[in-house]
Amino acid sequence: MAMGSYSLGSSVRIPLQVTEGAVAETGSISPTIQSIVKPSGASDSGFPAAMTELDSDYGAYYYDYTPESVGDYIVIIIFTVESQEYTTLENFTVKSTTRAAPRAESR
Repeated sequence: MAMGSYSLGSSVRIPLQVTEGAVAETGSISPTIQSIVKPSGASDSGFPAAMTELDSDYGAYYYDYTPESVGDYIVIIIFTVESQEYTTLENFTVKSTTRAAPRAESR
C-alpha cells in the first residue's frame, strides 16, 4: 500500500496494523523493519530494526525513518503470529524540497 509523498529531510512514519479476519491481533508479534530499499536499489544499512507499539488494543505499530535521498523507497516488514512469520510491503516517495519561485509577468 502506498504511503504517499514526503519532502526530503522530513521524517516518514511507517505504520503497521495487524489484523486477522478484520480483528486486531493483540498478542506479541514483534514487528520488525527487515529492510528499506533506497531509490538506488541498495538496502539501508540500519536494519533490521524493531517497530514501536502504538496501541496494543488495535494491533498498531510504527517506525520513524528519515530518508537520505529523493526517489521511491520500499519497506519490507516482518512479524510473527502464533509461530507463523508474515511479510508485508509498504512504499513511499521522497521529493525535492526546492521549488521554483513564482514568475511575475506584465500584462
